[in-house]
Amino acid sequence: MFFGRKPAAPEPVGDDEFDDEERGDEADWEAIDEWQRLDLGQDWREDGPFDIDEVDLEADDITRLDMGALIVTPEDGLTIRLVKDSATDQILYVIAEDVGKSAAQIAVIAAPADDDHRAEIRAGLIAATPDAKVTQLAKGPFGTEIRRVISVTDDRGRESFVPMRDWLIAGPRWVLDVRLSGRAAIDPDDEDAVALLEEFVRNLIVRRGDVAMAPGSLLPLDAGQAAGA
Repeated sequence: MFFGRKPAAPEPVGDDEFDDEERGDEADWEAIDEWQRLDLGQDWREDGPFDIDEVDLEADDITRLDMGALIVTPEDGLTIRLVKDSATDQILYVIAEDVGKSAAQIAVIAAPADDDHRAEIRAGLIAATPDAKVTQLAKGPFGTEIRRVISVTDDRGRESFVPMRDWLIAGPRWVLDVRLSGRAAIDPDDEDAVALLEEFVRNLIVRRGDVAMAPGSLLPLDAGQAAGA
């Protein structure tokens, strides 16, 4: 990390270390599944990504790209692309690519202030790909991740299979959906393939804003301008 973090990070906690205030009553804790327990079992954002209120961007002289809801720290070796909605011309995703190797598509999703929304988003992503050849949940660097293999047919009718991984990272009233493709998705155990993208993700900063949005909505992004220097 280059910037300073404002509050001290909470200590990671395990299942046995939750008190009643953090966990709610025992019945509620027992009612959730093992993947929700994994997500809630520790602070997966201790080393980033961060909320804008958790950092001091004036603590360094790094030039970042301010895209409104997302502030990006450039990373040597990665190229940045933007994906727009063809109908509205609104920017929806940022793609960071280790050219020829792996890529991460990043979206900022609105979430409730008083509820962890990852399980609902996860269920929606899985439901959106009912024909996936493989769908499984696994432990990743940010908690529960989705691993899928999607069947894709090109213009000539040829079928191919595309692996992808989704990291869902929850912050205050937001969730980042980071979708990995390429080597980082083909072999989840290949740490070299994912290291650069993980570092990039951990340096992201989210500015949720105060505009009311329905949970699950994508926060629109700006084209970006230099921030800091």
